[in-house]
Amino acid sequence: MKILITAPSLEETENVSGISTLVREIMRHGKSEFSHFTAGRKDSEQAGIGWIYKQFILPARFFRQIRREKPDLVHINTAFVPLSIMRDAALTFAAKIAGVPVLLHPNGGRFLIEDFNNRFLESIAAKMLRTANKVLVLSEFERENLTRRWKNLDIGILPNAVAVDKVPPIEKKSGEQKILFFGRIHESKGLHEIIEACEILKRENFQFRFDCFGTGPQKDFFIAEMKKVLGERFYYGGIVSGKEKWKALAESDIFLLPSRYGEGLPLAMLEAMAARCVPVVADVASVRTVIEDGVNGFMVEPYNAIQTAEKLKLLLSGKADWQSLRENARRTVEEKFSIDDYVKKLESFYMEIISG
Repeated sequence: MKILITAPSLEETENVSGISTLVREIMRHGKSEFSHFTAGRKDSEQAGIGWIYKQFILPARFFRQIRREKPDLVHINTAFVPLSIMRDAALTFAAKIAGVPVLLHPNGGRFLIEDFNNRFLESIAAKMLRTANKVLVLSEFERENLTRRWKNLDIGILPNAVAVDKVPPIEKKSGEQKILFFGRIHESKGLHEIIEACEILKRENFQFRFDCFGTGPQKDFFIAEMKKVLGERFYYGGIVSGKEKWKALAESDIFLLPSRYGEGLPLAMLEAMAARCVPVVADVASVRTVIEDGVNGFMVEPYNAIQTAEKLKLLLSGKADWQSLRENARRTVEEKFSIDDYVKKLESFYMEIISG
């Protein structure tokens, strides 16, 4: 099968996007013949006139690539946020004009779960969904949310996955605990709750270190505020990939992601769990289908810094069963979120669509 798949840049130093991470693994593990079409902004790219022009001509470029490569199917990764919806609707329509079937694959975004506050944007999203031959979501929870709003969609479920084979042998060291934030530094990830929770922990004399890796629009703000709170106990390591990424995960104890909205099923969380980090994450979207509170991690309410601090206190005080939590986190990923199983299921969806 020839598959044309969309994603932001696949260069790890240019994008911390979970979509890019997953597409790299799909292309690495899949048996299909994949080609990549870049759709999405690099982390360092500004939305200036040049970027706007690129978006304007993107559907025409996509159409030309389809005509040139003649794929059997187009796999469009999207997020349910305004710019992505507008862009990927145009790509979906271009593929249909070219006569190629479309698998539409939403990966989070505020309006995947929340109702739209703009009727025009909602109508574009609806037309995009109905134009696709099949829609692929991350959990039954997401499917129920889509079918509540749009009837008669052909929706399949395929949770995200990680390459467990990439995780090096890890032996967690005893001593001062380290909290990790890894990914896009954006207010939707719960940055304000992280800052406030760390202030609470510091006031109560909890000892820990905090490492942050990634980039995003609130990077400078977050670094400055965290340094005010933690001083030298806060470290910002920029963008890391490959062995450096796994080293950072291996040296960490707690993966913190108290997102406010917009999550799908975070790849960073699954990677951290594979590296036996204990996740403390918000009870949002498909995250709740992975984490069993107190068994393989901890859940917190969005926008709730006090509850976030309480979960962190439980871990930092030594009252939690670290060994059990770590092993359960790792086992969850091994048993349910393996990239090999993921690719087999994905390619079965491809065959189903192509065979009609």
